[in-house]
Parts: sequence; C-alpha cells; structure tokens
Amino acid sequence: MLTWFDDRETFLREIDVLEARRGAGEAFVSTQEAVPGYCTACAAMSTFAVRVGGFYGNRPNLREGLTCRSCGLSNRNRLIYSALRRRADEVPQAAIALLENLTPLFVALRRQLPQLLGSEYIGEAHVSGQVYPYHGHPVRHESITQLSYADASLDLIGHCDVLEHVYDYRAALCEVRRVLRPRGQMICTVPFFMTRQEEAVLARPRGDGSIEFFGPPEYHGDGLRPEGILTWHHFGWKLLDDAREAGFASAQIGLDYDLFCGFATNNHPRPEYGLMYPLLLRACA
Repeated sequence: MLTWFDDRETFLREIDVLEARRGAGEAFVSTQEAVPGYCTACAAMSTFAVRVGGFYGNRPNLREGLTCRSCGLSNRNRLIYSALRRRADEVPQAAIALLENLTPLFVALRRQLPQLLGSEYIGEAHVSGQVYPYHGHPVRHESITQLSYADASLDLIGHCDVLEHVYDYRAALCEVRRVLRPRGQMICTVPFFMTRQEEAVLARPRGDGSIEFFGPPEYHGDGLRPEGILTWHHFGWKLLDDAREAGFASAQIGLDYDLFCGFATNNHPRPEYGLMYPLLLRACA
C-alpha cells in the first residue's frame, strides 16, 4: 500500500520496521531469473524478470529490474504508473502530461488515459512544444525548465528520474508548479538518498561550457541515449523543502514496499548510503 510521509523521522521509523524482514526476501529474489507476482499495471498475476536492470557486482538492481513479462514495466515504472492512474481516477477529465513518450510506461498509460500528453527532452537547441523527428518517430520536445504548457493548464504531471539530471532543478520545480492548476499534482520518481538531508552536488557547469566534477562522473543509463545522462545531484530530504519553496503547498515522499507486487529496493549493497526503497515524490499545488 502506498503511504505518504511528510517528514524524515516518521519515514525512517517505517524503514526500520521493513528492514527487519527485507533482506531475506530480496536475497532469494536476487538469485532467481524470474519470480511470480501481482502486476498492479496489468491488474493480474504475472511473472517478473529479475536480472534485467543492471547490477551492483553480482547483485541485480531490483529498482530497474523486476520487469513484468506481460506489460514490460519495471519495478520503478509500475510504481509511478499506479500512482498516476490512481490520481487520474480522482480527477474527472484530468489534463495530464508525462515527460516521456517513447517508453513502455507512456504506452501503458496512454491505453488507459487517452488524453495523456507525452514528450521527450530532445536537446537544448530545440523548442518546447514543437514536434521533431526523433528515433524514427515524430516527438514533442519539452524541457522541464522551459515547458510550453500554459500557466495553470495541467491537473497532473509525471516524470521519471529526471530531476537529478537537471543542474538547476529548483528552476524545474518552479516551472512544473507554474503549469499546474490549483490542487494539481506532480508525481515523479527520483533517486532519493534517505539518510541525507542536503543534496550532494556531484558536478557543476563552468562559465566556459565545461564541467567541474567533484568526484568520478556519474552517468545513468537511458534507453534513448546510449552514452547515458550525467547526474548532477544526489537528493535528500531538503528536496521536499525545495518543492515548497518553489510554490507547492505540500511535498511528500511515498513508500510502497510489496515484494509480491514487485516493489522492492534497488538491492544496493550499502544500506547506509545507496539503498533506495520504492519511493515517489509528490508535490501538490
């Protein structure tokens, strides 16, 4: 069951309870090629492929794995799918945008939400709201820091692991708030370091266009960009404060740990820093 938390202390108490039983279940799942379970996107029993989302040594990344063999959605994708569907059902004729378009998540959501608007970030030289040929498809370009949507025009906006790849992520939060109607919501996934308070800055742009790194560069895999995407930040609890400062009335972290539904941690070997539970960020206008 998805539960929303406003503060770090209450959340970490819940994590302490889950930690008492998490290890054995995920250790077993990690040794399997596939496991049976209930897919919340398919609303049916299915089979989850385990070892398909990258590895930490020989440990599969369960956040990016546990992919349903019926709908093709990973653990992380099913988590946001379920939250977006739930919110859309609460708002009749909701205006909804997802900041991706050429993905199994968009395809699955569009089947259920025909009004859903999709887009991709194609590159900084492109104009938000315009359609371009991209990977053989006509695709609408949107930049999360320069959205083409009008003020107060959307009821719901979703995005998946985007903010850590935006250096000025506070500008992105302000821009998302701008396009949401009163009581509109942003629901997204983001790598969240639950033991951190402040964000860690991994790199920053220099005035001459080069990049200053504060450690080994970190790139995340991307289905549309074989070279991956640079990560600027590791986020902690201050991200909620940043959302409120951007004009959102509230910001919360959502947790839904359910191994039977394929909602597991990322299986990171360092619980003190790196372990990520199945989490969402929700900010309400």
